[in-house]
Amino acid sequence: MKTYIKLLFITLALTACNNDDHNNTGNPIDQLPPITQTGENTIGCLVNGEPFTDSGLMNNFYQFVNGDSVLAINWEQEKNGINRNGRIALRNIEVIPNQDYILNKNTLIDGAVEGGFGTYTFSIDNVQGGNEFRTNNNFSGVINFLKLDTENQIMSGTFEFEAEEINTGEIITVSDGRFDLTFVN
Repeated sequence: MKTYIKLLFITLALTACNNDDHNNTGNPIDQLPPITQTGENTIGCLVNGEPFTDSGLMNNFYQFVNGDSVLAINWEQEKNGINRNGRIALRNIEVIPNQDYILNKNTLIDGAVEGGFGTYTFSIDNVQGGNEFRTNNNFSGVINFLKLDTENQIMSGTFEFEAEEINTGEIITVSDGRFDLTFVN
């Protein structure tokens, strides 16, 4: 497994050096979408300093079912055989703009009836058993909604978190996250 992880990071490093050189300004933050609040369907962040973005209609929702609320933000990127996925979810939390919400749960099915979590996964060429990083009590983060418009179904904001790989204990840092998404109820 350690050899696989080393090869994966070498592949990621080479991919980062060779892709989109014409868009590379030298500053990874410049490769992220701007912070907007108009439902542009953009999301992006840095994962250990490397840009991770997605554009388009992702599976985002804010739903109330049987007295519970769940808000989920999902994004993914497939590039050169590397598949990356991110997810942030909040359960039974009333979202009010310009407030920080803690992401410190492992998942929302770990017995939590209220709270939030963040995850990041990647695999190469859709190989099963890639790496999965999750927030928890020791490695957490925050999400802040700059806008939550339930009438026009737009949510915008910022996020960051640290997460731990579930098998190896490796830690990643997700920083400078921003989103401007539409969602379904």
